[in-house]
Amino acid sequence: MRPAGSPLQGAEDFRSPAPIFQRKLRFPCVGFANYPFVNLPPGNTLRCKLFPFDKFYKISLYFEGRIKYNEVNEKYANEIIDEIDKNCKQDVTMDYMLSEIYQRMILKLGKPYMMEEGTGPKVVFFVGPTGVGKTTTIAKIASSFRVEQNKKVALLTADTYRIAAAEQLRTYANILEVPFRVVYTAQEISQAIEDFKDYDYVLVDTTGHSPNNEAQREGMAELVSSVETTARKEIFLVLSASTKYRDLMKIADTYKEIADYKLIFTKLDETSTLGNIYNLKMYTGAQLSYVTYGQNVPDDIEYFNPQSTVKLLLGGKR
Repeated sequence: MRPAGSPLQGAEDFRSPAPIFQRKLRFPCVGFANYPFVNLPPGNTLRCKLFPFDKFYKISLYFEGRIKYNEVNEKYANEIIDEIDKNCKQDVTMDYMLSEIYQRMILKLGKPYMMEEGTGPKVVFFVGPTGVGKTTTIAKIASSFRVEQNKKVALLTADTYRIAAAEQLRTYANILEVPFRVVYTAQEISQAIEDFKDYDYVLVDTTGHSPNNEAQREGMAELVSSVETTARKEIFLVLSASTKYRDLMKIADTYKEIADYKLIFTKLDETSTLGNIYNLKMYTGAQLSYVTYGQNVPDDIEYFNPQSTVKLLLGGKR
């Protein structure tokens, strides 16, 4: 309950169960300049009624402005605000509230997944739609394993639809001096794994396909399941950070029917907002692993950093 004499007493309560984007009062706000902390991005239509704001409202306004600008889904934004509303006492500072938001978002994103060594080859499939940079991402990871970690790596491609993709990966294999093979069937993958059984990693490029193409989806499922008993298996779903969230959900659902996966986001340099990384992590529950931000091989790739990502989502600079 709001204490008697509160400047917002009698106004609609921002802490109502209504979604954060619906918590709007009736009269336009005057004097946002008096509250430099509430640094809303251009085009934000949020309105308020009375001054002065209490601390919770300053934080919620700021948070809403930043995550809306970064295209974080309303559902996940509400979850954070509701958690803060329930757990923060009235006498806490705004810095404490911001710190709580920051820490909670980091915890929700989790630590990045890192591939580990084991007995026998680890077969790593890179799946995803066309045009997201799977082949370049494989080359970057292979380079890291081969040059920086001195691992034995073999490259396979099952992308027989695009001649350019196979030739691109062959070129990288020649530069890295690692074996390369084109595979057309599940049986050929099994044979390749047997041939490279003494290797640390076998990285497999796959054909990008539409989530609406059932025949291609079935072919991908057969390909991935062909190594169930012959080797340790890892699957990475490679996605562009600039793809619309609705499309990302559909793609994620399609590949979930094939196998469990970890997430790689590419093309961070081609978008000004990173909210979809947070959105898809919350939607799928899959672990985030690598992110890429350019075409340079072996550069422009790193493990996902939850701390720096949340800072950007909350208004930090790149």
